[in-house]
Amino acid sequence: MNLRVLIIDDDVRIAEIHQRYVEKTEGFEVVGIANTLEDAQMQLDILEPDLLLLDIFFPEGNGLEFLKQTRLQGKQVDVIPITAAKEVHLFNEALHGGVFDYILKPVVLSRFQTTLQRYRQTKNQLSNIDQLDQLEVDRALHAGSSSDFHESQELPKGIDGLTLEKVKQVFASGKDSSLTSEEVASNIGASRTTVRRYLEFLVSQNILDVDVSYGGVGRPERRYFLRRVH
Repeated sequence: MNLRVLIIDDDVRIAEIHQRYVEKTEGFEVVGIANTLEDAQMQLDILEPDLLLLDIFFPEGNGLEFLKQTRLQGKQVDVIPITAAKEVHLFNEALHGGVFDYILKPVVLSRFQTTLQRYRQTKNQLSNIDQLDQLEVDRALHAGSSSDFHESQELPKGIDGLTLEKVKQVFASGKDSSLTSEEVASNIGASRTTVRRYLEFLVSQNILDVDVSYGGVGRPERRYFLRRVH
């Protein structure tokens, strides 16, 4: 499903350019264009978009005041200012209003699309989980950055970020209280030896706990489970 965008800019031509930029970006659709703040409020109320592309300077008012009113009204909408305003105090005001990004005019298409793709990636990520851990928080706040935040954490040699996520998701599903490395390996389609390495890494990061079962004949069995928060 496409994310719904409302473009708010008093310059008709600029608004049309931004519309075309949105249409060139996969996963988005323009549901409205407002050239006045009054019209923007009406369209916001009726269309309930996911994202506002908001100019700051309007003949009749200030886009950041509109942003404040949007927050006071409790609107569940994200905002990216697209503006010629280069004053630091306006940038800080926008940040305090909880904007996702801040794009300066004239807009460069590649920069525009990078922001929208990062926004979509963040929305998709958060829609697929019920509870945050630090990894999800970091991904949400640093998704798509030029030097990936998680790579900068320098995972140990032999630990791949994607495989690590797959292992964590097995436990996040909550289907089983504890699992062996063989059970996890079967779940994600990896070798038992590989999975054991990831499980022990998660234990070292205090994400998993491990218990040793001595039942039955043969070697003791290590069973892993999510660390309980007290």
